[in-house]
Formats: sequence, structure tokens, C-alpha cells
Amino acid sequence: MLNAVLNNLINIGWAMLIFLCAYLSNVAFSLYYNIKVLLQPFDKQKMINSGLKVATFVVGLTLLCVAITTLPIYADQLGWAIPEEYTEIFADLVIVGAVLMVSCKYIGEAFTKFKAILQVKGDTENE
Repeated sequence: MLNAVLNNLINIGWAMLIFLCAYLSNVAFSLYYNIKVLLQPFDKQKMINSGLKVATFVVGLTLLCVAITTLPIYADQLGWAIPEEYTEIFADLVIVGAVLMVSCKYIGEAFTKFKAILQVKGDTENE
């Protein structure tokens, strides 16, 4: 049981790295676009909210994955045999499905901001 949980925690770590890359690229492009192009002031509260969002996602997905990993093992101890390949598939689906869905959202937003930055003409190109 412990090996299955540890293996899934390693997979979650890689998944979080993918998510963080997608999220932080979106944050970086958004910061430049909002401050330099739209001339909006830096908002410290937005940055704090972003940090809370990332922390919530990391903790939530980790707990969800541990729950899904341990539930079939616990059911097996109670006498409800669940084939091992199903337990692996459930955990993998949660990790890949949740991270892929959220990462794709932020990758799409990052590309949108990136294209908007490239399309800006004027004084910002001279800097």
C-alpha cells in the first residue's frame, strides 16, 4: 500500500511541475500584458490570490490522489477485491485528467496573452 501511495505521489509531483509551468507562463505573460500594454497598476492582491489558487490545487489534487490510491486497497482489506489494474488506472486518470484539464486551460490563456503581446504596436516595441 505504501509503495502505491509513494509512486502516485511521485507522479503527482511531475504533474504539479507541468501545471506550475503552464500556470506561471500565463502569469508572466499576463503581468507584462496588463502592466506594459494595458498600463494597469500592479495588483498585489491578484498575486496573493494566484498563490492561494496554486496552493489549493496542489493540496487538493494530492489529497484526491491519495484517497483514490488508498480506497481500493482499503476495500481489498475489507474483502471487496478490486483488480490491481483498476486501482492503477483510477489513480492515473485522476492525475492525468485533472492536471491535463487545468494545464491546458492555462496553456491556452498563455498563448492568447503571448499573441496579444506580439500584436502590440507602438512605444512598447522600442523598450
